[in-house]
Amino acid sequence: MATPSSIHIVCAGGYLQCTTYLIDGPEGAVLVDPGSSSGEEEILKNIARLGRKIEDVKYALLTHCHVDHALGAYRFREMGMKLVSSRYTARVLRDGGREVWYEYPEWVVPTQVDIVANNEDDLPFCGLHILALDTRGHTPGCMSYLVGVEGGTAVFTGDLYGAGGHLSWSGSDGFSVKSTLRSLEKLCRASPDWVFTGHGPVPVPAAEWLSEAVRKGRAGEWVVDGRFHPNDVPDSRLRVVPPQQRR
Repeated sequence: MATPSSIHIVCAGGYLQCTTYLIDGPEGAVLVDPGSSSGEEEILKNIARLGRKIEDVKYALLTHCHVDHALGAYRFREMGMKLVSSRYTARVLRDGGREVWYEYPEWVVPTQVDIVANNEDDLPFCGLHILALDTRGHTPGCMSYLVGVEGGTAVFTGDLYGAGGHLSWSGSDGFSVKSTLRSLEKLCRASPDWVFTGHGPVPVPAAEWLSEAVRKGRAGEWVVDGRFHPNDVPDSRLRVVPPQQRR
């Protein structure tokens, strides 16, 4: 199936940066996972290229708290977007520190989330129908967003499971194989038509990807990788305020 015309990739990834999506609605647009800030310029350029103004983007949905998804979220809040997340993610971002960036917690800017979403909350943002789903596993606070689009439903899953058919990084506090499997089973029951992960869209039919992910999980075929990545050092591509410049 062709990708819905209302969904745009405004940053495909990069240094400490996830895939960032823009969803068009009748009354504005919604951003999914603004990222670390290293992709900020690309995101803003692509929003403009699509003919949108930054003030048209009303909300930023956060799937979870990790550096490549949320370190730069506060900068988009300063642009006028309301940040939306699970309660766990909201607490982590408010407190800042190692659960956002394990290797360099001093670089984390404490960030306030504006709207805390619970499991199965309806989020009527920008004229869209958005359903928040608790899909913990990768972290205890992971949330997916099921969005009604032309021709069906799309789900944005963050790093619950990799687009290429593999378990995502498993080093978070509270990471759980059992929770990940339950969350994937929940998404199977939701029967989305498209899946957009935190690092790219799923290249095969959603039902096929989800059912194979569940099969591998039930069979114990997932490879758990909890290694840290100390070589991802802070550099000038990050636009967040460095710790030495904070008051």
